[in-house]
Amino acid sequence: AVGDIAKIFGCLVGVPNSLTAITFVALGTSLPDTFASKTAAENDSTADNSIGNVTGSNSVNVFLGLGLPWMIGALYKGSQGEEYRVKAGSL
Repeated sequence: AVGDIAKIFGCLVGVPNSLTAITFVALGTSLPDTFASKTAAENDSTADNSIGNVTGSNSVNVFLGLGLPWMIGALYKGSQGEEYRVKAGSL
């Protein structure tokens, strides 16, 4: 259902499916953290918990979202006896 909505949205706006998919995945991982931080900020006088939640969740999203696929790609290429290289400007 979410995939179909993403395809329709991308088609209406003229955005490629890959970009739409990445955007919807990012929203799906970030919105729950946003609401948790909002709730923590409303219930805490100093909002320390919400700041820690935002910092921690964004760090995990970035490091796992970039590092894990990179590591899997490097391990796969290494198991094939190849070197894992990405040419500059190709990302």
